[in-house]
Amino acid sequence: MATPNNEWSIRRCTGVVLARIGTVLAFGCMLAACGGGGSGPSGSPGGPGATPTTVMVSGKITFDRIPFDATRGAGLNPDAIVPSPARGVVVEAISGGAVIASTATDEGGDYSLAVSANTQMFIRVRAQMRKTGAAPTWNFRVLNNTNSDALYALDGSTFNSGTADSTRNLRASSGWTGSAYTQTRAAAPFAILDTVYQAANLIVSAASSAVFEPLDFYWSSSNTPTLGRYCIDDGDIGTTFYTSGGDDETECTGSVLEGIYVLGRFETGDTDEFDQHVITHEFGHYLEAKFSRSDSIGGSHANGDKLDLRVAFSEGWSNAFAGMVFDDPEYRDSFGGMARDHGFNLEIDDTSFGDGGWFSETSIGEVLWDAFDAANEPGDTVSLGFGPIFTALAGQQKTTPALTSIFSFAQALRQVAPAQASGINALLAGERIFGSDAFGTGETNNGGDASVLPIYRSLVLNQGPQSVCVSAVNGDFNTLGYYKFFRLDLSAAALVTFNVIGTPNGPATTAAVDPDIYVHRNGSIVASGISAAASSETISQVQLQSGTYVVEVYDYALESGSTPRCMTVSATGTSL
Repeated sequence: MATPNNEWSIRRCTGVVLARIGTVLAFGCMLAACGGGGSGPSGSPGGPGATPTTVMVSGKITFDRIPFDATRGAGLNPDAIVPSPARGVVVEAISGGAVIASTATDEGGDYSLAVSANTQMFIRVRAQMRKTGAAPTWNFRVLNNTNSDALYALDGSTFNSGTADSTRNLRASSGWTGSAYTQTRAAAPFAILDTVYQAANLIVSAASSAVFEPLDFYWSSSNTPTLGRYCIDDGDIGTTFYTSGGDDETECTGSVLEGIYVLGRFETGDTDEFDQHVITHEFGHYLEAKFSRSDSIGGSHANGDKLDLRVAFSEGWSNAFAGMVFDDPEYRDSFGGMARDHGFNLEIDDTSFGDGGWFSETSIGEVLWDAFDAANEPGDTVSLGFGPIFTALAGQQKTTPALTSIFSFAQALRQVAPAQASGINALLAGERIFGSDAFGTGETNNGGDASVLPIYRSLVLNQGPQSVCVSAVNGDFNTLGYYKFFRLDLSAAALVTFNVIGTPNGPATTAAVDPDIYVHRNGSIVASGISAAASSETISQVQLQSGTYVVEVYDYALESGSTPRCMTVSATGTSL
């Protein structure tokens, strides 16, 4: 039988310096085996005493996870590090600069590689989860955005494979030495990936043939929550976030690649690699974008904000998804170095965040959590688990003619679980959400602004202009009342002209300064009028097929706290 060598340990460390190996970054801490590879069985298929041509190198890959303190608000507890298996990560045997064998770790972080005997090599663990072949499939990587997007990896020391099976364990340490990170933070990329491993497997539990689009995570110990500066290559990322890509950087040239960007600069007081709910929140946005549909316009947000219905759903969904992954409603986000954290509990109706509504990410998160979880408190009779929720998200929510919101999702969920429709409605009513269909028909909660109802006004071809006003009373561009929506139903294909005219429906100061218009169909913008600094907008003779359209209007010049702006909206045309 094989005799394992001792556990691998750190032999020397050079701070946080990273050694470049091709396109891969090896952590500066060098790992060395404390002991030999042991002896194995003599003999081989070639006969008694023959030298084997192949041997097995096996081992366990672990990383240090720093957990949250048991006391809410007390931040992470580096004195209670949990050695954790690095699950599903790519392990390679490297010889002469070439990969001679590759595999992935299992649920226990274990791996096994068949390699040539008597060969000089080392073991490399890539910060990558890759599964190909039969579905489910995925490819998730952690890259360093401040070093040419190089892939992180953990390298062992060179050894000779010998003529017997041997064991090589690698551990990615936290780098924490009592009061600060003074050694290489090798665990961080693997902690991120292991959080993703749990999120991906929840999805697979509902969709066994899921094909995940590739997703990169960008983490660096230089990633900092700067304000007013945005330069990914320098680590100025502002916050942890998901983007589908294409965003412009404000302080350096170029656009931002698709992926999830994760805070990591301890010196500025906010790191997120161990904040599992934060990472799964952002993965929830990826899930929504890739398996379902997100019409969210993004922007800053917080519990208690009155948000645009698209933003409110996307953020509420992602909060709830984070809880679902860990079956834990307690959302915690560390800051202040490691010393503090803030968050909320989806199981608790926290009135400090407002009275609730379809515009509240808090309300939506609580509804979705209660629909998922097994606990049933007063007013909650629904325990669907993740499967029906994912089915609704990937089904009718993806194809709804309305904008994606809690209304469209609730309608989809009622269709998936019709026996639970009354219970779902009770959860919604408990959060003061009353709309009866995907368009929120019959909604009575106006969030303190009567002008936001109805959520969708009816726009009828050739029936004259309608007056509408937009407002920034609730804040920036992604808040309640900033946009107004119309529903246009065409029974046949038509050639349509849209007109939006800024008009003083009252004091002259309420005239729209720069009205803009978008025409949506099933999540896609099919026409737009966004001319610069114009007091009116026209989309001339656009050919539209039969079906339902959402027409969105707003004033580009509207600013937070400014006087509401008013305009008229009309649609004229002829059937084809």
